Amino acid sequence: MTTFICVFEPTTEARTNNGAVSLTIALNAANAKIAAATAMIKLSEVFPDSMDNFNVDEPIICEDAVGSPRPALDQFDEKFAIENEFDGEKWQPIKYKEFKKLATKPRVAALLMFGKTQITDKEYTFTLKYLNESTEDPKVRNIATGLAEITKVSLMDADATMEIAQAVYEHADDEVTIEDAKALGESWLEDEPKVDSLPPKEIIEEAPVLKRDYAELDIEIALALLGDVDINQVKSADVRKAKELINTDDKAWKRLSMDLRTFPSVLDIPRENIFALVTEAREKPELFDDANARKAFIDSKLGTNSPKVTSLGSGRFAVDNLDAKPANDETTKEEAEPVKPEKQKRSSKKKDSPAKTEKEPVKEVVVETEQAQAPVVNHPVEPVVEIANVQQDDFEQRATVLEEVLGNHNDNLSIWKRVQRTDSRFTKPIEGMGFIGTSINGTYMIMRATEIFGPIGSGWNYEVIEEKLIDGKPLTEPVLDERNKQVATRFLRNGDGSLFCEKNHSVKIKFWYITPNGTRAEFESYGATPYLYQTQYGLKTDGEVIKKSLTDAIKKALSMLGFSSDVFMGMHDNPEYVASNKLEYEIKAATDNAEDVTRIRKELDEKFTKHTETMRSAVTQNELRGIASALTREIATHAKLAKERGDSEYEKYLNGRLRRLKEIENECLDQLKQKEEAI
Repeated sequence: MTTFICVFEPTTEARTNNGAVSLTIALNAANAKIAAATAMIKLSEVFPDSMDNFNVDEPIICEDAVGSPRPALDQFDEKFAIENEFDGEKWQPIKYKEFKKLATKPRVAALLMFGKTQITDKEYTFTLKYLNESTEDPKVRNIATGLAEITKVSLMDADATMEIAQAVYEHADDEVTIEDAKALGESWLEDEPKVDSLPPKEIIEEAPVLKRDYAELDIEIALALLGDVDINQVKSADVRKAKELINTDDKAWKRLSMDLRTFPSVLDIPRENIFALVTEAREKPELFDDANARKAFIDSKLGTNSPKVTSLGSGRFAVDNLDAKPANDETTKEEAEPVKPEKQKRSSKKKDSPAKTEKEPVKEVVVETEQAQAPVVNHPVEPVVEIANVQQDDFEQRATVLEEVLGNHNDNLSIWKRVQRTDSRFTKPIEGMGFIGTSINGTYMIMRATEIFGPIGSGWNYEVIEEKLIDGKPLTEPVLDERNKQVATRFLRNGDGSLFCEKNHSVKIKFWYITPNGTRAEFESYGATPYLYQTQYGLKTDGEVIKKSLTDAIKKALSMLGFSSDVFMGMHDNPEYVASNKLEYEIKAATDNAEDVTRIRKELDEKFTKHTETMRSAVTQNELRGIASALTREIATHAKLAKERGDSEYEKYLNGRLRRLKEIENECLDQLKQKEEAI
């Protein structure tokens, strides 16, 4: 048996948009043809959903040569093709082109396609082929052509060229023209234009402008977290480090990004203010474990008439100009007094019993832990009644981000909020090169539609209004020589000489449902499925294409109404959210069986006893908070569902457990503080 090295290269679109990289595998086979077929099968097994991202019809395959590098046998390697290159006969360690000697247009295109500043001979050749022959992804070609017309770009080094190329690519749309790309590049280069050098007014109005977006905000947050970065003199190396920080899913960046994204008009706030806020927050690591203190801190820095936040150490913060509220559900005698309905304002949180509405003097309150009650600003005109929930830990702040963004007063989102959560039992992960996601069971979504609207045909239904086959890419076939070796590729043609193309089935439906007020609402939705397409083993057709396209159209229609929006908005990519969501559905399922209810309640009591004993033996505040927050999360979920079921007795019992847990946590915190002071 001979060892063969097989490389599948990503398409230009997958390489640029999804960050796909070449996959290499070494196999023992009788000949190159069998090795290629075996590698194809392994690729379909390991990355079944990413086959379209690679040029599977033309893999690079060669025999392993003595003295040449090779990857491990029978497993895909993502780094081999990056660290080595193929000279037509064998693989050898990579050699890089001298950047300054490259023409401006191809070097900009190469930077965008390969995402690195060191370009190999092979990558440069591939780039030239793309610019001169390929019709794929015209966005990269137009940006490279437009930037090449700017003299300053031709004089830049690799890092600076990468920086401007990525900036223009991120802000340009897919239909960007060469003129637009050039204008974007010039806009990026122009720091402080002089009045006498400004173009005419009509040109200013037509020239594209680099608009600030949330992706740029994330970069600013990451840059500030890096430290020793001047916001007015950011280098390309700093930007790369910031992106690396984001890719590692850094806790501090993730939490600040989420909090700032939900801050009103955050994109209109000057970068210097954002940078100063994050820099100051970096010096207070305890903020990242306390959602309420973090929110108050951001409000104090960016809000108007905002409270002052002062760190007291040990995870404690003093917040000025706020009303203090109890950290439990019990109402005092004064709180039980009736409140005039017209004087109440509900916040985004909920609570079982109203707090007192008498206007109290401004005072300072202390926000101690993740579970502490979030304060409400005291308005001068009328008092605010805070409706609080027992779920106040940092995890719930993140896990319920959808509800916080949607709000509680918008009737237009009534359906959305009822159907946005998805039972993880009816999902499965989708993993492949350049893409990770979650797939939802179609029958589950139809069941949820029936649950909300009623049986299909009476509460909701659909009507197929259009069905057609759409041409895809032209089909090809190999051209073989007398030795049965492929020497070229040619297009397949019909009898009349026209190209024979792949076929994609498309269906258009009219989806309707009965609204809560009894009226009928309808809208259109589309679904599509590949029908006739080319594989390594020849042409293939899908006999269930009509059913699949229809299911796709129905799922898309339901997603527009908010069904399973937590999946489509990426919440199921967060392991903590998935764990909390799974717990909630497990509790709901257990309520259908009395024996399960008894068992779950017993297990929860045992867990409470075990965790509180562990808390008393904690040696650090972080360890203590970790134990307490996990248990608080679970008990709060049980309490929430008990309230939804109307089980007020069990809800009251759980709220008492939460208060007791809070007391134990405070006792342990005091003991740890005393030990630290003694030392």
